[in-house]
Amino acid sequence: MKEPCFHCGDEVIGKGYFLDEKIFCCNGCRSVYQLLKDNNLGDFYTFETNAGVKPSKESEHKYAFLDVDSIRQKFIDFEEGELTRVTLFLPEIHCSSCIYLLENLPKIQEGVTGCHINFSKREAVISFYHQQLSLSQLALFLSKIGYPPNFGNRDQSEKKIDKIFMYKMGIAAFAFGSIMLWSVPDYAGVGDTNPQFRTFTSYLSLAVSIPVLLFSAKDYFISAYKALRYKSLNLDVPITLGIIALYLQSVYSILIGDGAGYMDSFAGFIFFLLIGKWFQNKTYKSMSFERDYTAYFPVAITKINQGVETIVEIEDLKVNDIMLIRNEEVVPCDSILVSETAKIDYSFVTGESKPIYKKKGDFIYAGGRLVGQRVQMSVHKESNRSHLTQMWNEVKSNKETITRFAFQDKVSQYFLVVILIIALLASIAWAFIDPSRITHIVVAILIVACPCALALSAPFTYGNIMRVLGRKGLFLKNTAVIERINTITDVVFDKTGTLTSSSGLEVKYLGDSLSNEEKEWVCAISNSSTHPLSRAIVSYFKDLGVFAEYEISDFEEVSGKGVSGKINGISIQIGSAAFTGSQQADANESASYIQVNGKTGKFVFTSQLRKQMDEMMQSLNRYCMHVLSGDKDKDRELMLNILPQNSSLIFEQTPKDKLDYILNLKAQGKYVMMIGDGLNDSGALGAAHVGIAVSEDVFRFSPSSDAIIEAEKLWDLNGFMKISAYSKTILSACLVFSLSYNVVGLSFAISGNLTPLVAAILMPISSITVVFISSFMSYLKK
Repeated sequence: MKEPCFHCGDEVIGKGYFLDEKIFCCNGCRSVYQLLKDNNLGDFYTFETNAGVKPSKESEHKYAFLDVDSIRQKFIDFEEGELTRVTLFLPEIHCSSCIYLLENLPKIQEGVTGCHINFSKREAVISFYHQQLSLSQLALFLSKIGYPPNFGNRDQSEKKIDKIFMYKMGIAAFAFGSIMLWSVPDYAGVGDTNPQFRTFTSYLSLAVSIPVLLFSAKDYFISAYKALRYKSLNLDVPITLGIIALYLQSVYSILIGDGAGYMDSFAGFIFFLLIGKWFQNKTYKSMSFERDYTAYFPVAITKINQGVETIVEIEDLKVNDIMLIRNEEVVPCDSILVSETAKIDYSFVTGESKPIYKKKGDFIYAGGRLVGQRVQMSVHKESNRSHLTQMWNEVKSNKETITRFAFQDKVSQYFLVVILIIALLASIAWAFIDPSRITHIVVAILIVACPCALALSAPFTYGNIMRVLGRKGLFLKNTAVIERINTITDVVFDKTGTLTSSSGLEVKYLGDSLSNEEKEWVCAISNSSTHPLSRAIVSYFKDLGVFAEYEISDFEEVSGKGVSGKINGISIQIGSAAFTGSQQADANESASYIQVNGKTGKFVFTSQLRKQMDEMMQSLNRYCMHVLSGDKDKDRELMLNILPQNSSLIFEQTPKDKLDYILNLKAQGKYVMMIGDGLNDSGALGAAHVGIAVSEDVFRFSPSSDAIIEAEKLWDLNGFMKISAYSKTILSACLVFSLSYNVVGLSFAISGNLTPLVAAILMPISSITVVFISSFMSYLKK
């Protein structure tokens, strides 16, 4: 028998095409193989054999409509300078090999800079240089390698897939009902007195079973074939063996005139397998973790209405609303620049940190980060948290990858081998007891023993825990963060804006008397920054009734030092004594110095801890605690009063010092959690195993962080970490149930007290039960 195509697995008609002693069904498959080989992507075939999709032979002009600008713009997510970003629906994505190939597009297609795959949605987010590669050329290339984009009605495409599945289930249901009906006389003993009638109904059963075998059960055969050809096992292998054994036994019984055999069990088995698959899919879709946890994502923005600044949720923004964006803040939705000029860094979207200059009236995409003075933007397109969450998850991270679901994966890996051995031993034993029951018993063993429940327990548990944490005020980037939280040994806190509240700081001004206009200048410069001390200065002036908008030029914010800019040609500096060139009177005080219009002064801050910080610190005494601050050590006693013994407390730390401190802890083998104010501690947050940004009264979204915590919920950090650890308890409960189910089920099957039909019903129920256990135990923590 001729080998199938090495790339796509299709039958090779004729001589075929050869390369490297491998056979291909067409020149297109051979060309794709050559392309992958030339770009060192041969590992594509190690994930799953026949992983490829047959390349399309479509016309070169199929996607020419994408060259029409008005049509093209409908599919563009982002376009700035030479770079374009699109999200394409690729229905042919079906396995890990597809992900491997598509995420390596930059290696095989010039002009593509990146590709991120959402497997569950079958979407590819692709960035490319449109001067080197047009959207139509990109679509044509994807089609040529077997992944034609679907630019039509996606809902209709998915409905078509669902309709085919329903046809499969309907055919199996019809066959099951018909065969059961035709078997009633046989069960009543009519077949013994009228063998011709038995033969007639048996062949009727055989006839209606053929579509069930070739159509309804087709996917199981394909999946098992691919696994075996690669010399591996998956869940569909024992299911397929059971189907074949049941069917062949039944056909043999029909041919020798011994009735319909197990044909009713065969049709019922397929029917209930498909019902279980349908019900599981519905269950998973109804539990949309993304939809649920983004509802609690603390994304707020400053909205300006008739000169009054208010903090609003991102969903409350409407088209033409005016937003105030400060230095380092991320633009939450597509906007039009209202201010005269702005400098935008799109590294969050593109990975390239080169700032782009914008002028009044220019279009600015969501995800851009403002660099420089605050600006006003008009909302062009309403957005939501999910859009930002998607971009957040696409940010590449160099953090250590923990082996996910390690125990469950290891058990599942050997599970099928053990089941096949048990089935073989049981068949040998029953050969001596009652050979006529071997088929029934072997099939029941192969079906009832299912590792699905074990495999599902971890992703569902982590998804549920992630949702619970979101409801309580801690929003995680993804479920992998939970696993890292459970390994933490050291917790590092920033002080200002984290343990202390910027809104609760007591501010006192000392220095030269400032005119009302000069106060407004200082307030305007401070209002361009998101630093906690800058926010405290703005609040101080607002309480005095001093606030006005000014056009700022030459704005600059130096992390850990201060901010500066010009208003009406006059230079204003706010920051450390060294930054402003001021004389520092008290080396231990926490102060921001100013230089404005030849006058000097300083704002002295008296720190106020957030509520219940002392209880929080004591509750975390099982970890090694560290507090890093960029301030002088004026607050040393305040910090020592709340910290557990043997905690580390270090002052006068620059952002670079904090980063080095985290790296040093990691070098010692520690697993570090860093909690900071987001933007000013972004380096340390990105370096820690878990980085948590504290969100207060402004949109402090740091792409380098792994989580965002609402400032007023920081006191319950220990509670959050206990909930994260509770995931281990849930996993243990799911593991106990899964193993118990398999042991009990196998006992009944081996002893001959379980039919294949009942086994087919129990298999999906076990998976659904695990989902229920995970959801219920997680619900207890709400």
